[in-house]
Amino acid sequence: MHRPNVLLVDQELVGEMRALHRDTYRPRVLIISAMKHLGTDPACGSDCACGFMRDRAPIRHVRSALRIIGTCASEQLGGGYCASCPLRSSIGLPTLPLSEREYAVFERIGHGDANQQIADKFDRSVKTIETHRESIKRKLGLESAAALNETAIAWKRGEYVPPAHVASRRAPRKR
Repeated sequence: MHRPNVLLVDQELVGEMRALHRDTYRPRVLIISAMKHLGTDPACGSDCACGFMRDRAPIRHVRSALRIIGTCASEQLGGGYCASCPLRSSIGLPTLPLSEREYAVFERIGHGDANQQIADKFDRSVKTIETHRESIKRKLGLESAAALNETAIAWKRGEYVPPAHVASRRAPRKR
């Protein structure tokens, strides 16, 4: 049986990668997707993929990624070479201008949790969670609670990246 060294996989099919990665056979994977990023719960993330590209990426970028993956000397994903691979950063999430706690609340909103559930999870009051929600809406330029919920769900799926004017704002420094 032929076993390819490199696979180009549409993000819709990455769940199938789990079956391959249970075996000892682990091809190098480049995920191609219409999404803007892998999302917060990818079926195939940094543990089974070398890189991520938008399906709109210029062909020269795809060729460059394939050259990098095809000439990789690492025996397995996560080996020493991976840390310096320029493709690894493509798997990470874009930066949001949120504090660590705001980001954690934003993620829980994306999972569909209500304020009380989030408060219980982080051992905070509902009022504190409401304050975080208002801060997140302000920082992301969102007008309503519904817009916040939709945006958090879209972020989880990989469909949302903040506009440049929002993403360029720096999160407050931790003291």
